[in-house]
Amino acid sequence: MRHDDRLKVIWAGHVWQRDELVVSFISGSILIWPSHKRNTQVHIEAPKGLDFDFKAFALSRGGEWLVGGGKSHLLVTYSLVSRSVTQVVQLPTSCSDIFQPVFLPPVHPNYSQVLALLNSTGMLNIIDFATATKLKTIRSQRFNIDCVNVSDDGNFLAVTFVNSTTKIYPVRAFFPEDPKNILISQIEKEEIAFRIVEKREKVEREEEIRRRERREKSQELQELLDKNKWYKILQEFKAYPEKYRTLIWLSVLEVPRNYSVFSSLLDKGTHTAFEGLQEVLELPDGALFRALQGTLSCLTHWAPFLASVDYLPEFVFPFIKMFHSNPLLCFEVTLTIIKPGITVLNVIEQIISVADPSLLTHLIKLKVTAEDYAWSLLTSAFSKVLSSSDWLVLWDHILSNHPSFLPCVAAAFTIKSRQTILTCSDSSEIKMYYYQESWITVRSVLDKAYVLHSRLSEMHLPKNIFEAFTPMPRDGLPLFNIGPRDTRDEEIENMERNVCKLHLCTKSPGRSVARNSVPDTVHRKQQEEMVYFVGQNELQKQEDECLESILSLRKRHLASTLPENSNCNDSSA
Repeated sequence: MRHDDRLKVIWAGHVWQRDELVVSFISGSILIWPSHKRNTQVHIEAPKGLDFDFKAFALSRGGEWLVGGGKSHLLVTYSLVSRSVTQVVQLPTSCSDIFQPVFLPPVHPNYSQVLALLNSTGMLNIIDFATATKLKTIRSQRFNIDCVNVSDDGNFLAVTFVNSTTKIYPVRAFFPEDPKNILISQIEKEEIAFRIVEKREKVEREEEIRRRERREKSQELQELLDKNKWYKILQEFKAYPEKYRTLIWLSVLEVPRNYSVFSSLLDKGTHTAFEGLQEVLELPDGALFRALQGTLSCLTHWAPFLASVDYLPEFVFPFIKMFHSNPLLCFEVTLTIIKPGITVLNVIEQIISVADPSLLTHLIKLKVTAEDYAWSLLTSAFSKVLSSSDWLVLWDHILSNHPSFLPCVAAAFTIKSRQTILTCSDSSEIKMYYYQESWITVRSVLDKAYVLHSRLSEMHLPKNIFEAFTPMPRDGLPLFNIGPRDTRDEEIENMERNVCKLHLCTKSPGRSVARNSVPDTVHRKQQEEMVYFVGQNELQKQEDECLESILSLRKRHLASTLPENSNCNDSSA
């Protein structure tokens, strides 16, 4: 069996009453092939001048009629007995775009030919084929109808929805009863039954819509708060938007908002180490103090060692001011930011020795160590030397970069303060400078920090010793592995100080002379001039040796305290 034109087949079936094969094409043409006449083909053409765009066909249960429809609300009826198009029926406008037509069995005496028309919107319309009137409409407010099927005995109609659920309806329920043979109570009962089903479906559909909207908003928010996207904005505008900074920080830190874990720590009450905190701090804002005290207590319950950390309130306080309205976020943000102390001071001093050795020489001459200038920056989280707005901008960059960026910021602040530090003649002046708000702009500090972070070699900035950022676990707390300082570390630091003192001490010949000996005045003057010129060169030489000794000691100290670094050195050796 062949059609002259290459057309798409829409439907094909066997009419067993007359033993014929019927094929329907997208153009509306019908090809009939009687099985007892193999060489005979009957063509029925669709009406000309109308654009039907056929999508579905249905065969009547008796095999006499074939109906076809498509996007329009026109239904073409073919008579397979007379081999012709008998009529074109105009359906109600709600019955357009037919997806599946089905003939229902004649279970009602007044309706011998009834069609169930499923359109592409998932609505099922029951149509009286003889009068082209709509008898009933079935729709679900939650899920669209996918297909319909009639049982073999013709008593039930199975309606399958897109969520793979199927509802069974009695076919008689789709026909209006004869008013003479039906009771009012029966009508009300059936209407109530349909109304209950529709009401339940409406509630379920509304819930599904709300859930879908929440999922879409959550997905949209996750895409919006992607770290990579925000980091590009930070590099472009040098700061996060003030309005969305809190939300961005929470996204960057990936706080889990685990209230159950926080609640268990909160139930333990105020830690004994912070019971007298109000007398020490004297904060006028009661809500801010309670947030600070609660956060410190939860942190200490999580890690008891933090009770002995004197600078903990000073370090935590700037973050509490930002998140004090939400105690859970106060706790999770500060917990995420607290990092194990891994020779950060050594790294900062090492960076300065490479980037500005003369500045480090001046600090060493004044007996100022990294504990004096870098430790105050770290323990206060830079809040003492920066204004509130600059502090927020600075932490935009610290939180968005690798943890090794933090010592670069501390070193950059000291290097940018070079002119002020060089004017200081006493260590107390330098210490005072690091405990007051500075005139250095945060932009210049950040620019210098990015230069240091990108240009310093692995030897001077060992990034591998800084653990990569890991967010809090969803259903628990991370292990706190900070403990008391190792005595070996303290011995190494004391040895470094002694070496510096040993190299920097110059011996004056005039002082070595016994008090009872009185040298010649001219000879003494010449000797002092010689000591001045020779001692100046010797002092410069000894200072260079001191810097080299410090660098070598720092390297050995880092190698001894870091297993990964030591392994690399062993293998290279």
